[in-house]
Amino acid sequence: MENKATQFLERYREIEEWVLNNLNVTDMKDLEQMPRYKSLRSNLAFCRLLRNLLSHYDWSKAGDDLIIVTDQAVRQVNNLYYALNPVTLMRLAIRAGQIFAPAPTDSVFAAIQVMHRNDYSYIPIVDNHQIVGVFSNKTLLNLLAESNSLHLSDTLTFQDIASHIRLTDESNAHYGFIDPNATVEDVSVKFQRSKTRRKRLDVLFITDSGRSDGRLQGMITPADLIGAQ
Repeated sequence: MENKATQFLERYREIEEWVLNNLNVTDMKDLEQMPRYKSLRSNLAFCRLLRNLLSHYDWSKAGDDLIIVTDQAVRQVNNLYYALNPVTLMRLAIRAGQIFAPAPTDSVFAAIQVMHRNDYSYIPIVDNHQIVGVFSNKTLLNLLAESNSLHLSDTLTFQDIASHIRLTDESNAHYGFIDPNATVEDVSVKFQRSKTRRKRLDVLFITDSGRSDGRLQGMITPADLIGAQ
């Protein structure tokens, strides 16, 4: 069986599993009669029929050229998958447990070393799951510019530089906050709109309330959205 046919069948199998687990529907034909999926009816029927042809045909008795699965057919089944099971914000985001998030009492110098090794531009400073500050490359430049030397003490903590990392209004910062229930489109629009402002958003922190005083759930950057839409 040609590769595109395999891709089609694998994606359709994922659709069937999602429908069974989330809608408790065992016959895909029943989905076509549901009012909520009226707009998907023709694609549902097309993909179901093609799946049946591919699955019930005995490929061992004839050449693969009897049924050819095109790129458009693969796109159709992928479109159906994402229409039924849209990409969510948290599926794309870096989860809270994966984020490097020092505490206020942690060493600034040690954090800078981690940022340098991993090419991090922004890190949240977190206390009891709540963001209490944001440290960035620009913060470091400001600290160095205001100091009398280029040396940062090993004992310097984020508490000591609280005035430099305190949260500020989103319109005056390169970061913002968003609700975990926001759609990928919501996030994309937020990043796009920021390009027209003086401060372009480089990162959005996801909190349970969508505000700076919520519990950190994750973070997302424009790069995380590539290929999601």
